[in-house]
Amino acid sequence: MTCVGMTFLILACAVPQQKIFYPFFVLLFYVLSVIPIVIAKRLNPGAETNPKTEFALFLTAGMVLSAFALPIVLAHTGVITWLGCILTLVSNVINYLTIFGYVMRENEFDAPYGGMF
Repeated sequence: MTCVGMTFLILACAVPQQKIFYPFFVLLFYVLSVIPIVIAKRLNPGAETNPKTEFALFLTAGMVLSAFALPIVLAHTGVITWLGCILTLVSNVINYLTIFGYVMRENEFDAPYGGMF
């Protein structure tokens, strides 16, 4: 599914206007959104909730929200077209659902390091 999401992201850069690569900045949010949870789970393994885990979830939610807000702001200011914005938002939905599905699938098994997160 990530290939489909990345295809929509590439189309967001190529279809409406040529050589407008601002939608690719959401790739930064894809990478950064999982880092706080990985760090929190490695520092405090277990199922209990603590302030570190809550803060990591807060940072992750902020980065996911920013990934959805960036294309809207860019389209509103006229940097990218609204078609590029819609394609980027579709890409965000597909890619974040893929990340979420991968996390849920990995937590079902007894991995030696506690799954992905």
